[in-house]
Amino acid sequence: MKIAFVHQNFPGQFLRLAGSFAAEGHEVVGLGMVKQCSIPGVKYFSYDAVPGPEDAPFQNRYSPVIPRLRRAYGVAHRAKALASQGFEPDVVVVNTGWGENLFLKDIWPKAKHVAYFEYYYHAKGQDLDFDPEFPVTNEEVIWRLRLKNSMQLGALDAADLAVAPTRYQRDTFPAYLRDRLAIIHDGIDTKRLIPDRNVRIRLGQDGPPLTRNTPVVTYVTRNIEPMRGAHIVFKSLPYLLDIDPELRVVIIGGKGTSYSGSAPGGQSWFDVFKAKIERPVDWSRVHFVGNLPYDQFVKVLQVSSAHVYMTYPFVLSWSSIESMALECRIVASDTEPVREIIQDGVNGRLFPFFDEKALAERVRETLAEKEKSAAMATEARRIAIAKYDYEKVCLPQWRDFLGIQ
Repeated sequence: MKIAFVHQNFPGQFLRLAGSFAAEGHEVVGLGMVKQCSIPGVKYFSYDAVPGPEDAPFQNRYSPVIPRLRRAYGVAHRAKALASQGFEPDVVVVNTGWGENLFLKDIWPKAKHVAYFEYYYHAKGQDLDFDPEFPVTNEEVIWRLRLKNSMQLGALDAADLAVAPTRYQRDTFPAYLRDRLAIIHDGIDTKRLIPDRNVRIRLGQDGPPLTRNTPVVTYVTRNIEPMRGAHIVFKSLPYLLDIDPELRVVIIGGKGTSYSGSAPGGQSWFDVFKAKIERPVDWSRVHFVGNLPYDQFVKVLQVSSAHVYMTYPFVLSWSSIESMALECRIVASDTEPVREIIQDGVNGRLFPFFDEKALAERVRETLAEKEKSAAMATEARRIAIAKYDYEKVCLPQWRDFLGIQ
């Protein structure tokens, strides 16, 4: 079969799928805005957003529309060029978050067009009004969400099939649309993600060596910002360090922004959160390691004694399920996306999102109740394998869904 995957930051969620289908002998094409991408067997073509209104002047009011339309036109022009050279795919899979699928059905009308959806925004009841520390003060923030959703609806209209990775993310869509969206996760590599009782790491050239004999609390986020609860983790630091004089906290994450917008006054959220900690902190035992290469990220989780995962009611992070596969002893925010994968007392411990003292108490329980914590960690890995293993669970689901044999 001929299969096209489209993602402005290709491959994105399609890395494993594109590679698997190419390895099986299918003709796989990738389209994106990155200039180069190397996946064995995949033919990659980059495109540029078409000339038009520049992004910068429209960053606020029109940012949900203008950049997406420029990408939609850009990828459409590249698709037309491929079509003129004889490439007619059987299946086209597009991450809809960037506007790219709007015109592709007109260029490849015989293909099966599949829309991959991550999230449908709401003014109430989800991430926007979740955190009282960061209230919405401008109604145009809500209007921008309406514009984002209008682009999502246009993407759904242009699709033959639609899919979302989790039940929570599917259910953010209006009830009358949910039956159109299948639920298939991207999948994780549970063969690679295995616990290592003998792991040993050093944090930087001068950092301390850490093993499973050291009490290590870990927290992972793409960037340190409110959406993933970094402000609550920072507030909890004095209480965490009080648990054990040998305890170390390792925080993985950059100082930019991914989901939460910019911090006030030109600061980073890192600086804002650090300044708001009310009690003294022994910073020699708190290690900010930035964004790590994947193998180092895995080792940090392998050495973890208690792993903290937090999120607003929003898209679930891959790292949450990766930590399950690694048999982490998970302490997580009691929010709806998390409850889909973590059951309190079964495969992890939950705490109220805004309660930093409860976070620390659940970590203390995790460290103190070693046998119970180990049993929950084992169950977490079992669930990760049973529900989210790429090769045995998710790839077969994707294959059936796409009609690729």
